[in-house]
Amino acid sequence: MSRRSDEEIIQQVLDGTLDERSFGEFEARLRSEPALRTLYLSYSRSHHLLAEKFATSEPAVVPLRRGPRRRLPVVALAACAAGLAVAAVFFRGGDPAAAVVLGPESHGRIIGSSAAGELAIGGRLELDHGSAAIRLPSGQRAYFEGPGCLERLEASAFKLDEGRIWFGPGHGVPVSCETKDLKVVAERGEFGLIADAGEPQELQVLRGEVEYSVRGGKAERAGVGRCLAWQADALATGDRALAFSSDFPHAVTVFSDDFDDPDYTALDRKEPDTGAGPWSVVAGGPTILGGVLDTSGNTRHIAFAPLVDLPLDELSHVLLLTLETEVPGTDGHSQGWAGVSLYTGDQERIFLGDPCGPEDGWALHPVGYEARNACPLLRGKSTVTLRYDYRSGLVQLFEGTDTTGPALASEWISPGLSFDRIRIANGSQADAAADAGKDRSAAGDGPGVNSRSNIALRRVTVSVLCARDERRVPQP
Repeated sequence: MSRRSDEEIIQQVLDGTLDERSFGEFEARLRSEPALRTLYLSYSRSHHLLAEKFATSEPAVVPLRRGPRRRLPVVALAACAAGLAVAAVFFRGGDPAAAVVLGPESHGRIIGSSAAGELAIGGRLELDHGSAAIRLPSGQRAYFEGPGCLERLEASAFKLDEGRIWFGPGHGVPVSCETKDLKVVAERGEFGLIADAGEPQELQVLRGEVEYSVRGGKAERAGVGRCLAWQADALATGDRALAFSSDFPHAVTVFSDDFDDPDYTALDRKEPDTGAGPWSVVAGGPTILGGVLDTSGNTRHIAFAPLVDLPLDELSHVLLLTLETEVPGTDGHSQGWAGVSLYTGDQERIFLGDPCGPEDGWALHPVGYEARNACPLLRGKSTVTLRYDYRSGLVQLFEGTDTTGPALASEWISPGLSFDRIRIANGSQADAAADAGKDRSAAGDGPGVNSRSNIALRRVTVSVLCARDERRVPQP
């Protein structure tokens, strides 16, 4: 190729706009063409020196590159014939950046770096939820899970303010990561760290050996299988061997129904499209018309379907519930309620739908008659997604079919819940009081307390983000 063509390709690499196939071809040429390596390094240094020169004095907030899983934009140059290995990474002055890719169903940002997808020294990676893959200049991989914050102190030194992180086997270059009270240094060892608010700070050695210290104290060695926990100013052997994710999860649909059935099909005894069934109607008699399950009319409808073998655990810890509905009608908002709930046995855990009361919009409604979090930002929206984090108990509400944006409403409920039923229902304020074990009069006696709301569903989907890869402490 001509020098001009090479310059154009390099600029696309630096801008992050080169497609996957061309990126692979560019990497292959770098391994065999010394002149192209020299040109690339020259351009990358100039690119980042200019970025520094014209950056503002305020901390920069830059976007994260987003998966699906692909090679990170760090170009590894092959060893030349003389055996000289050169790692070509993006430079910010003389600072080799760590490349960052945001995972699926994730939301976060990098602060203090000048280019997208790069975590520079002094920068920090903030995750509101989800995960990010990191590749260090040495080629070592790390996988960070939020919510949390990770700071880059030096080229291979990090501080985990909150969240959990896995560092893959080292390449002989010491890497360190510290929490508020613990510091870990590893050359070839593989380890995981956890620093969740209000919980013990935990270190687990997954392979090889690491060096650790407490609050700048004397360094000690810890071998594979060692689990340490720091809490209440004391270091103890951890009481649980945890697994750590090391790659992005994939979504597995465990239940789905799009109600694409012949008109006037009864919901009772109907099989869902995906998952266990059938639906069981315990009140009313909802039917399907025009691909929509409609609970309209001042009649109470209640239907359940089983959720079987949800793979929720410490690693596959995110459940997504998506509702796609008809655009709200023109008959106005009632003070009743209608929506979809997740159940454990006979206990309702989470409600998603039209809230009970005067609010017009979607709401999260954790267990209890009065608890609800209405979201006026979602007024009139036809598709929403609920996200439940099995680890933390955080429930969030998003517009659309994914959770890559900021949450519009959130509540904390119990962590570690398993759901075995899904319910579609509508009712009045008095019905809600009765469902919570109260007298119907607890809803009051004003207008609308016995007026039932409505939901018109086109699709309901439940999926779990399942871990692709995991690293566990070896068991004896």
